[in-house]
Amino acid sequence: MAVGLAAALNIAAPWDGDGGPPATRVGLAGVELGDETARVVERVSYRQTVERVGDVIVVDGGAGDELQGELAAVWEVVDGIWPAAHRDALAQLSVVREEPRGLVGVVHPSATGGWILSLDVADLPDRALLEETIVHELSHVVTLDRAVFTFSHVDDCDGVVIDLGCAAEGSVLARYAQRFWPDGVASGDEAHFVNSYASTSAHEDLSETFTAWVLGWPVEGDVIDAKIALLADDPALAALADSLRAELGSRAVVEVG
Repeated sequence: MAVGLAAALNIAAPWDGDGGPPATRVGLAGVELGDETARVVERVSYRQTVERVGDVIVVDGGAGDELQGELAAVWEVVDGIWPAAHRDALAQLSVVREEPRGLVGVVHPSATGGWILSLDVADLPDRALLEETIVHELSHVVTLDRAVFTFSHVDDCDGVVIDLGCAAEGSVLARYAQRFWPDGVASGDEAHFVNSYASTSAHEDLSETFTAWVLGWPVEGDVIDAKIALLADDPALAALADSLRAELGSRAVVEVG
């Protein structure tokens, strides 16, 4: 059983008001993107107290401005892993500082319709950890996309309600929650999870299991095999897994039973 990252990898708490995107605040700084269009840096709320290092506005899949120092170093890791097919989903990289294995990584929905990825520069010396974090967060980007997931407003949910909101009927997250988190309750058997963090919620279970599958963590068991098989049967996640393994040069793949 692989050792987890505790509660460091997470998606932000959902927004439950009106008039803006979940868990983001729009700041005053911005960069010109051409055609007299300006984008602002979106300010992100965190559960932890962190120091803001800087932000990268992503334009056409690349950094929208020249980067230096720590910001450039963190962007280099993201740029080397984030698949081209999902670059349109990356709106902003926010770099913060807490402590090694503190914040680690978070994604927030952006006002642009894409996502904001936050990474902790304190983890930069551990490139493998940052790569693992990006794999995990990318699975959130795919499975919590607005086309298949609605944050917070679940009174009229036609799919499956999880703690973040409503997963559309037939989506991979809905199918995963229905099968492995019936009535929103986790199995009490730790052998059913790739690590302890996976047992905290259905969406984190899916993302940690996806990460284990992509990176070839030494996990085993009938339930974990069944979870991986469900993910492997989803075309979007299967394609993402293939892209990530190609980017990472990984040849360690968990066999699906």
